[in-house]
Amino acid sequence: MYIHEFLTQITAKGYCSFTYSQVKEALGVSDIAARAALRRLKQKGELAHPLSKFYVVVPPEYRVLGCRPAEHFIHELMQFINAPYYVGLLSAAQYHGAAHHRPQQFQVVTTQKRRPITCGRIKIVFITKKTLEHTPTTSFNTSQGSIIVSSPEATAMDMVTYPNRCGGLDNVLTVLGDLVKKLDADKLLKLALITNEITWVQRLGYLLDLIKANILSEVLLKSLKNRRVRTRLLMALPKKSPALQKLADQLGKSKSYSSQIIRNDKWKLIINKKLELEK
Repeated sequence: MYIHEFLTQITAKGYCSFTYSQVKEALGVSDIAARAALRRLKQKGELAHPLSKFYVVVPPEYRVLGCRPAEHFIHELMQFINAPYYVGLLSAAQYHGAAHHRPQQFQVVTTQKRRPITCGRIKIVFITKKTLEHTPTTSFNTSQGSIIVSSPEATAMDMVTYPNRCGGLDNVLTVLGDLVKKLDADKLLKLALITNEITWVQRLGYLLDLIKANILSEVLLKSLKNRRVRTRLLMALPKKSPALQKLADQLGKSKSYSSQIIRNDKWKLIINKKLELEK
């Protein structure tokens, strides 16, 4: 079999990616011959090579990008590296119709710490999350099959948990203004109740108040009942600043604190950043 015959076969079956072992077995040639054939197609722009031993077929309409869109092959790529995943943060918000600006990167949440992948002009970044299996997800159909995407509620949770990955809290607030239309109060309550980490509940509740999503914010407030809620900073500090977080805890316990410090007693937050909606 020639390599173009192999590519025709896999695309006819609805696949746009393949592994080195698959093509070598199909061609029945040596390593040197297989690599030479793949190299020639890469030079022509007909193949992309986002990861070692993983290849993507690039049709003419995507050759200006040097790769297909990440959504076309992300499911197969994550299966190849044997890692659970879901599309998250701003990329997920886009699927839910809430991306204020088109994300510059394709954001994937997984349990493994991985370096970003650059494939032509396409960039995939990975966010590590140990509790991924507890995150509600949904499926979205693409032209190449389905992919796993965080639910609207989980997307909101992740955005306030990783604001630096989303252009800051100002941008999170702006995106949330659109995403709020997709949030279900019952599902949001369920998510808040099953989580052990409640800081995101405090921060999201505060943001929902800012955009007047009162029904949803009251649901989150209800979830905090009978739970130990410590005072936190609205804008999380780097992990290298434990002394500042300790100060926030002390301020939360103290009855006398500086008048210059803005507190939100409803959510037990120290408002260390003034947020503004993007227009």
